[in-house]
Formats: sequence, C-alpha cells, structure tokens
Amino acid sequence: MAEKKEMFLLDGSSLLHRAFYALPTSLQTSDGECTNAVLGFTKMLLRLIEDEEPDALAVAFDLAAPTFRHKEYKEYKAQRKETPDELKPQFGLIKEVLAAFQIPVLELEGYEADDVIGTLANKGEEAGYQVTVVTGDRDALQLVTDNTKIMYTRRGITDIVNYDLPKVREEYELEPKQLIDMKGLMGDKSDNIPGIYGIGEKTAIKLLKEFGTVEEVLANIDQVSGKKRKERLREQADKARLSKRLATIELDVPLDYDLDAFCLSEPDQEKLVEILSRLEFNSLLKELGGYETLSFEEAYILINKEIELDEVLAELKRIDEFAFKFNFKKNKPYHHQVKGLTIACNEEKVYYIDLKELAVEEAINKLKIIFEDSTINKLSLHAKENLLYLKEFDIEVVNLTFTPLLAGYLLRPANKEEDLEDLVTEYLRVELSEVDSAIQKEIQTVRTLFKLREVLIKELKDKDLLELFNDIEVPLIPVLAELELNGIDVDEEELDRLSAQLQEKLDNICEQAYELAGEEFNLNSPKQLGVILFEKLGLPVIKKTKTGYSTSASVLEELEDKHEIIPLILEYRQYQKLKSTYVDPLADLINPETGRIHTSFNQMVTATGRLSSTEPNLQNIPIRTKEGREIRKVFVAEEGKELLAIDYSQIELRVLAHISQDENLIDAFINNEDIHTKTAAEVFGVEDSEVTYEERRRAKAINFGIAYGISSWGLAKDINVSKKEAEDYINQYFERYPKVKVYMDQRIEEAKEKGYVKTILNRRRYLPEINSNNYHRRSFAERMAINTPIQGSAADIMKLAMLEAADALKEHNLESKMLLQVHDELVFEVEAHELEEIKAVMKEKMEGVIELDVPLIVDVKAGENWRDMKELE
Repeated sequence: MAEKKEMFLLDGSSLLHRAFYALPTSLQTSDGECTNAVLGFTKMLLRLIEDEEPDALAVAFDLAAPTFRHKEYKEYKAQRKETPDELKPQFGLIKEVLAAFQIPVLELEGYEADDVIGTLANKGEEAGYQVTVVTGDRDALQLVTDNTKIMYTRRGITDIVNYDLPKVREEYELEPKQLIDMKGLMGDKSDNIPGIYGIGEKTAIKLLKEFGTVEEVLANIDQVSGKKRKERLREQADKARLSKRLATIELDVPLDYDLDAFCLSEPDQEKLVEILSRLEFNSLLKELGGYETLSFEEAYILINKEIELDEVLAELKRIDEFAFKFNFKKNKPYHHQVKGLTIACNEEKVYYIDLKELAVEEAINKLKIIFEDSTINKLSLHAKENLLYLKEFDIEVVNLTFTPLLAGYLLRPANKEEDLEDLVTEYLRVELSEVDSAIQKEIQTVRTLFKLREVLIKELKDKDLLELFNDIEVPLIPVLAELELNGIDVDEEELDRLSAQLQEKLDNICEQAYELAGEEFNLNSPKQLGVILFEKLGLPVIKKTKTGYSTSASVLEELEDKHEIIPLILEYRQYQKLKSTYVDPLADLINPETGRIHTSFNQMVTATGRLSSTEPNLQNIPIRTKEGREIRKVFVAEEGKELLAIDYSQIELRVLAHISQDENLIDAFINNEDIHTKTAAEVFGVEDSEVTYEERRRAKAINFGIAYGISSWGLAKDINVSKKEAEDYINQYFERYPKVKVYMDQRIEEAKEKGYVKTILNRRRYLPEINSNNYHRRSFAERMAINTPIQGSAADIMKLAMLEAADALKEHNLESKMLLQVHDELVFEVEAHELEEIKAVMKEKMEGVIELDVPLIVDVKAGENWRDMKELE
C-alpha cells in the first residue's frame, strides 16, 4: 500500500507571534525595519520543509475584521493586547516571503485562521492526505483524528510537541472533539470565553468522562454531584452553550480553493533573492544559494626567488596603490609565524611571496621602501596585525587608506563578529567562491578588498561617516600597533608577592570560616556553601536554584547582618576574583622575549566607539578598592624611566555641557568650579563652602548617573537613599540644569525618529529597541540614546588625543613611548630628561585637541609604577 501524501497547514498568525516573542526586536535591517518575527518564521518554515518533506503546504492568517464569534459575543478576545508596533508590518513581509516560496496564503473575512485550517484539514483528509497542523494555539487539538495531527509550538518556535490521538487521550483523558465541550464548561481565558464560573479543567474533564458532551451534562444536571455545582450549571447553562460554540472550529467555511495549488513547488528564485536581500537575511540567502558567486581568475604569480622579488619591487614602485596581507599562524608581538605575503596591484594582478623559501628579514626589509612610500595607497584586511608585524622590522606603513572590517564596524557597530565573507554578502550581494588551497584563499582575500572598497566608501559617505573613517579610525591603526609593540614592563617579583599575599588572605579567611561553620568546606562550591549557610547555620533561604540554594552576591548581601560568616564569604570572593581573574593570569601574559605585557587593543568591539583591550583587559582592572589598586603597582617603568599618566578630567560631563548647551553647566566649567561641589550646593540648597563630603559624594553620583540616563531607582541604590529622595535629587538637578533635561528628551526623540543617535564627530549607534513595546528593552535603549553621544564623543576625543600624542612624539624627536590607553587616560614611559617637555607638550595637545564650549582639562601624574604616581604641576 502506497504511503499517504502529507499536507502541512500552518497557522501563520500564531506562528508569527511566537517568532516575534522568541527573538529580540534588535534584529532589524540597516534602515531600522524590524524583522525578528519574519526571520524566525522563515527559518522554521525552511527547517520544516527540509525535515518533513511535505507534498502540500499552505499558510492561513487571521484578518483584522471581526469574525462571526465577535458578532455573537462582543467580549470575544476583547482582553487581548494590541499587536506590537514592531510586529504589525511583519505580517505583510512574511506574506511576501511566502509568495516568493510559492506557498499559498489563505484568509477569509468573518473567520479565523483556525476555521480555514479546520476546513482544509477536513478536505485534505477526504482527498487522501495525512494532515499536520502547525500552530501555537491549543484550540487546534480538537482537529486531531486518525489522519490529522498537530505540531504544537509550546515555547518559541523550536520547542515542539506532536499531538496524535493517543497523545491527546493520554494528556486529557478525552477524545479530541470533547476538548470543545471542555472549553464550553471551563471557558478559555486566553480567548475571553466565559465558561461556567467555578468549573475548572479537572471538573470539566470529570463531567465529560461521565456524560460525554456539554449538552448531556446540562440534560443530566440532577445526576451531577455537588449542590453548588448543580446551581451553577442551571444558572449558567446558556454560557456553556455559547462557550462551546465560540470554541468550535468550523470545518466547512466557504473557501475558494484548489488542493492542487497547495502542492509544494520550487521557489521563485528572483523574488526570493529580492525579498531576502531587502530584509538583509544574508545567512539565509547563503543557505539557499541565493547569491551569485564572486570568483576571480585563479592565476597568481608565485615569488620564491630573490631576483623575482626585485622585479615585484620595481613594479610596485610604479603603481599608486596595492592591497597586502601577511599569512600568519600567530600575530602577537615577537611571536609571528609568517608563511607568506600576498600583494595585489589590482583585482587581476596578484603576487604571493613565499616567505618560507626566502630569507624573511631580508625580503621584508627590501619591501620597506614601498611600505613607507607616501605616494602609494595601501589596503589591508587585518590592518593592525599586518602593521604590527612590519613594525618589528622597524617599517612604518605610510598611507594606509582602507581596511574593510573597520568600515563595516562604523556602518554597523553592533555587528562585532563580522568577517570578510559577511561584508561580501551584505554589501556586494554575492558570496565568495570555494577555493582549493590556503594560498588561493589569501589571493581571493586581497582581490576582494578592491571590490569592497568602492561600495563601503560610498556607504560611509552616504551616512556622513567617511571623515571619521579617514581622519580618525584609519590613522589610529598604526598608533595602536605601536602601543601593542611597546607593551609595558612588569615587576615580576611584585606580582609574585601580590599573589602570595592574596593567597595568605584567602587561607586566613578559610580558617575563620571553618571555625564559624564548625567544619571544613569548599568556599568556592555554591552547593557546599548553601548546605553550611541554610542547613547547618539555619540562615533564612532567600532564593533557590535548580540545583539547590542560591548563594549569589545579592543573596549574601541581604544576609550580611544575619551571621558573621557572611562578610567573610563576600571578602573571600573579592580576593579570589582578584587573584584568579587579574593577578595570576598576568604572569602567563608576560612576553618571555621582552619581559613586558603586550595587550591587544580592540578598535571594533564597543558600540560607543571606546577602545577595549584583551590579554589583559586593562579596562577591567579594579581601582576602587585598595587591593584592586595594588594590581597597578606591578606595571612599572624600565629602570631610569618613569610612567607618565595624563587623564582627562570629567570629560563626559564636559561633553554633556557642550552638547546640552546648558548655561549653568557651561559656566561652572568655564569658571573652573568643582562641578560635584557645585551640583551638591544646588541640589541640597547650601553654599559651596558648606557642602559636606557625603553631599559631594552623592552629587558626583548624580552627575555621572544623569550622563548615563540613570533612573531614580538606580540612583537610590547607588547612594543608599529612598526612591523618593533620589527622585527629588534628580528633579532638583534638572531645575538647576534645565537644558540637560531638554537634551535627554531630544536624544530619545531623535533615536525614535531615526533609529540611531550620533556623537559630535558623527559616529552612529543604532538603537533598534527604542520603540519596543517591552518596557525594559525600551528603557535600556533610551538610556543608551542619552549616554552614547556623551560617551561616544569622549571616545572620539580620546582617539584624536592619541593621534596628536603620536604625532607630537615624532615632531619633537622624543624617545619616550606611549604605552596604554585606559578609560580617559594615556600612559607613557618617559625618559627622565624628557619628563618636563613631554608633560608640557602632551598637556597642550590633549587640551586643545577639539574646540568645545567648555575647556578640556587634563591631570598629569608621574611615578615609577602605575599605582604610586604623584600629581605634577
């Protein structure tokens, strides 16, 4: 007997809603069009087609018009929330996607998608199909028969439960058709179907197992047990009949259809590529083979002899640009394992210089003249790594003009993990062809740079980002490479001492904790700690997890005054984190050849434009606690030199004054007043001279909190006051600095209108969730709309300062080196005889790097190590 053909019927409205809530609304096109639900639905559809291989498929949707159920009962579904604004346009988009897949879309005025599906399931069975209904609505379980089953999406779009007859009978102890009667008796809150007050699922099932249907229950009320239940059934019999009618899916609606039209066919490739490209579903396009392939001539010129290299050099001197890429195994300073160098004069002519066959140092030095030629433009993929390698040979790459990953980052700062292939599909609408070897991959990469340059430069220009790219971000690359090469010296004896000191403190805390607990246990084990605290010591249980008691920081802080062991555990965790996260890993990061730590600066990570660093993460080294500050002591200057730290004073508040144009804030900075004291005086209604330490501390939290869009609840927590007090402080702040409030409101409105905010130098940050119906997501986006122009502008100013500082070191022929950029600070290693000169030069350069309506001020400190530094006049 031949297997039955399979028909799949999808409840489009239900599934699109599920997809919307399963995926973040931050999934948007570059123009800010929300696509999360369409993406989720499309992926589910493709997986279903691949896994189930249906013979026929159709999708049904609800219409906005009222149905016959609304006409009979106006409260039907009346409690449902309105469809989120981000979801509404996606119904039209998914129908375009379905049209491209040539999948029928069915809607019928006056009826719900359930009714359309019920009718089609009925007709499909009659035509000999095995029918599967895919839905997130349990109402469809009433449709289950020997030949119709339900794929129910329980949560999201991937958690699926399959219901056939045995499964329905097992779960409900009823036949599928009786589920309508169950709704008649108990109602359905999700659809606002009333049912009979006081009858729940268990009672409804019990009655139906005894009597079979609503009608039989009502006909045999005298046989129903319980006086109250009998009364309710008699009084609300009409409600039960109405509820059953409302819950019943129609099986014969007047549809104009032809089952043959549901047979699955090949997509309309042209339409599919058009809609998926417009929605920027690049990974799906790749998966579906929707992109044309970008391929080049495979030919390249292999250079493995010195005389051939001389010929390449002669040609390169005659051209005005080339793209290059080293082929490394590793790319940390002094640890490169280089295999070759690819140089492309254009898309067609490419050289691969095999550095395994040539004397590497001699070959690289021969190329010094072209890398340092200012008349030749250079293009590179991983530009910083390539420049860093060349710096080891004392080669400065001059006139680097294009690197695609950096351009892509400026255009889409949230896409941190983009690689060359992503840029090719996103901006060229093609995919790279498969190649046979690692060398061919290198060749393909440099050729692609020319293709990408044209489109990315145009995109940067269109979005007013080209100046930021050309004048700040690209010139910063060699500066960062220089910082990484320089590294910073480490006092290994001090590092060992600090590690031992922390271990001693940890051991002492353990001994004290064992004594208080009456036994030894592992303080690092949440499970063992939970048993000690909540079972042995009997402390109140605040929160439980799947595996036992929660011993999170928030739980321990709540218990801090309940037992003297709690402060010990909190202290233990602080020291343990310092030792395991910061102190001990530093030893492994010391370069054995230089004795220095060479951190990696990341230019394409943060959404605000700030630099970050890894190995180690210098931004995260704690400096608020005494023990945290000890870590800075291990970073030292070489013997006979000093570390010089130049730190922008309150740069974010100065930027806030400039961009808000608040006169009172501007005046405070122009008059060189202590801004925190000034704010304290204004907010607390006292004279400047009467401001206490605690009032200034609170004012400082208010100043920086406002810049970060803090809520009254957040401020209350920060300064340990009531929410009402914090609210009053914020209101008083805005009374004194009214244009700051205007600025905040304007940035939020700008973000809602445009989908992004900008810094002073036009850096963009997209905020796709600024219009979200989800309060927490929207609130976060609003805070980012307020803070990003401030923090991002401060980051841009710091980058300008780094460029100025690097130029100044060269202009003044200084031997001192720039080593680190951390937060608002630049750290230099200074020759003793250059200290006064570099202090004066850098102060002038950094304070004059950009013209604002308030002065930029830097604080200058120097010392033998990064902790013990004295302020310089």
